[in-house]
Amino acid sequence: GHMKRAAAILILLLTGATAAAQEQPQNEPKPDYSREKLIQIFANEPVKEPVEPRMQLGFGYVDFKALRMRWRIAYLPILMPLSGSVPWASNRAFGNLPDPFALTGTEIAYGPRTWRDMRDMNAELKRIERTEKVRAKVTVNPE
Repeated sequence: GHMKRAAAILILLLTGATAAAQEQPQNEPKPDYSREKLIQIFANEPVKEPVEPRMQLGFGYVDFKALRMRWRIAYLPILMPLSGSVPWASNRAFGNLPDPFALTGTEIAYGPRTWRDMRDMNAELKRIERTEKVRAKVTVNPE
């Protein structure tokens, strides 16, 4: 690309200079070999920036652009995190990480609002459990 273009410009300059030195008629204007003129002649090709594709498929992942962000979704277990590298996930090899509050018997002080929310949540869970038991008892009579 660039080397061929540079060689072509050099050859053109040399042949032009020798031709101009051999015969120089008085009435013709002198050819313009200034840098600006040469750039104007040879650099009219627009420089194209490489455009990233909207979606790329790789080995085990899909890479796409949406909502002005780049997303990479892995669908093979090759790209899963290593065992023990995710601290909040339960680790099968060592069991769950020990809870220091449970081990020492420490009670965490709750504010009245948190206490009320937890009580409401427990009541809701018990209600769901009751309705599920009732639903499970319903049997279809054999014909």
